Amino acid sequence: MHDAFLRGNHKERRRKIVCRVSFDTFHVDALNLQKTAPLKYITNLIELFEEHYSDETDFVLMLHGLQGEETLVDRLCKEIRGEKIVKDLPSDGEVKVTESAITIRLKSGYTFEVTSAKLLLSDLSPDLRNEVELKRKVTVWERDALHNERGNPAINYNADGTIGTDMLVVYDGRVAAGWQSEMPDVPINIDTDNFTSIMKKTLSDPGVLGTIENGLLYRFNIIDEVCPKAVLRSKAVNIRDYTSPILLEEDKIKLYYTIRALQDFIAHSRVSTDEIKRWSTELRYLVSLNKNELRTLYHDSKYDIVQQFIEQEEYFAEFIRFVKQYTIKHDPQIFLDFFKSYKSINNRTIDKWRLLLKRIVNCWYDIYSFNELELNVIEEVERILDEQVLGGTRIYEGLTYR
Repeated sequence: MHDAFLRGNHKERRRKIVCRVSFDTFHVDALNLQKTAPLKYITNLIELFEEHYSDETDFVLMLHGLQGEETLVDRLCKEIRGEKIVKDLPSDGEVKVTESAITIRLKSGYTFEVTSAKLLLSDLSPDLRNEVELKRKVTVWERDALHNERGNPAINYNADGTIGTDMLVVYDGRVAAGWQSEMPDVPINIDTDNFTSIMKKTLSDPGVLGTIENGLLYRFNIIDEVCPKAVLRSKAVNIRDYTSPILLEEDKIKLYYTIRALQDFIAHSRVSTDEIKRWSTELRYLVSLNKNELRTLYHDSKYDIVQQFIEQEEYFAEFIRFVKQYTIKHDPQIFLDFFKSYKSINNRTIDKWRLLLKRIVNCWYDIYSFNELELNVIEEVERILDEQVLGGTRIYEGLTYR
């Protein structure tokens, strides 16, 4: 990392590389190199930075922990004979205003920072019927996004008043160039896209640009016009990186939001008449409708998440036929035989379908593809996939990794 830092434009104004390492109970248990010295993976890094990079002001080490695990920091200080210096705000100041931070100073004079963030109540399929639990999760999420991130995670607010973009790059290279603002069906990857194409793909999408310019509440308020439960579930999942993929999971919602964002751009003269003339007849018609007319079209449409999966997922149509058949026969063997016949359907795909069924049970969607009898057996089918097909294994990698 240091070699790459030196090769880059490291003298550019205010450019800083931070090696931020997770330091909490879970990571200590998972990453410790020696059972007798569980903090060794951390102390090794501290010693490395102390010896080789202590004079670097723009290549620094930071530890990132959780609020409520202060005793872990105390253990580290004791082990490295460090002194804790409590700070009022973390290094990124106004950006992470609800985080806490301390500086640890070693006897050599070398210092590094330890920040502590709140623990999110993460759940890929929270039950929207559980109002008490929902309130807890939504409160945590809103405090983080609307206060800590100032309502716009895609924007980085600098100390001098300027702003920049806040991008997320996950381990497989996928880029959310507008963090928590991206369209989940627009593939952007650091292995295939350069900076120019990343920004073009991001800022040329009216939905993404509308969110980045106006903040998360702007998007929430528009989607709330037609599907309040989409807003609720995107917060209740309590995984910030999944906000957009969950909020915009349904194509019908993506379309409604995009049209409403386009209407705002047109109203503010951000789209030229010549450009509008190049649009399809259907698009020109949709943007000409008022909000109530668009809402009526949305609710009149019976296109649901099940139909969307049928169109996008190979073999899912056959699977749904067996779900309907199970309503009559109640025989789990039909699913075992189905997956045995289609060996190309891997466990990750099955678990993705299982998660969809669980979300249907937990009232995530408006469903038109099943009648009442069929809806009543969805929970049984989900349990069959869980216990008899997947054997209780949870391998699903998440909505952001397609």
